Amino acid sequence: MANPLLDHASPGDLADRGQTFETEGKIQDFKRLLEIVEADLAEVPAQLVPAQWRMAPVGIKLDFSWADSKKEFPALTGQVTANIAALCQRCLEPCEIAVETELKMVLVKESPRLKAAETAFSEFEVWELAEDTIRPLDIVEEALIMALPLSPLHSSRDLCGQLADDVVQEKSGTARPFADLKSQMGK
Repeated sequence: MANPLLDHASPGDLADRGQTFETEGKIQDFKRLLEIVEADLAEVPAQLVPAQWRMAPVGIKLDFSWADSKKEFPALTGQVTANIAALCQRCLEPCEIAVETELKMVLVKESPRLKAAETAFSEFEVWELAEDTIRPLDIVEEALIMALPLSPLHSSRDLCGQLADDVVQEKSGTARPFADLKSQMGK
């Protein structure tokens, strides 16, 4: 069965139909996201990389409609959720981060209409389109990439590996040669 998220379609046509997508994909369905995660996990010894991380589910719910009564501005609302493998920046071991992003956007093709959309729909994020058609999967992928944290961390320090413990112990034994300088400056 064909995946309708892969089909190119006009945002206006999707809005006219009131198109709704509620499906589940896999991390491996998103090429650019896959490349980002692979690059991150390449720093980890192979035996520590989660075995089936590419098969992790991505929950997708998209609703197309019109943002205005004149049917000039197609809107997309929805939610995308995923648990994505990443490299914890605290302990440098693999971790799983929960990514959840809400979509509420107006899709605009022409630049003159862009300013009007930004003014009229302040509650929406305005996305300027390069083409007349979109692939819903591309929007989902972009939303996931933008929702990734800059520094992924385990949800709790207790979940971190040995390196995080070593850093904490090292900090407690750190010599501070200028610690008394502040009190001396006040004299």
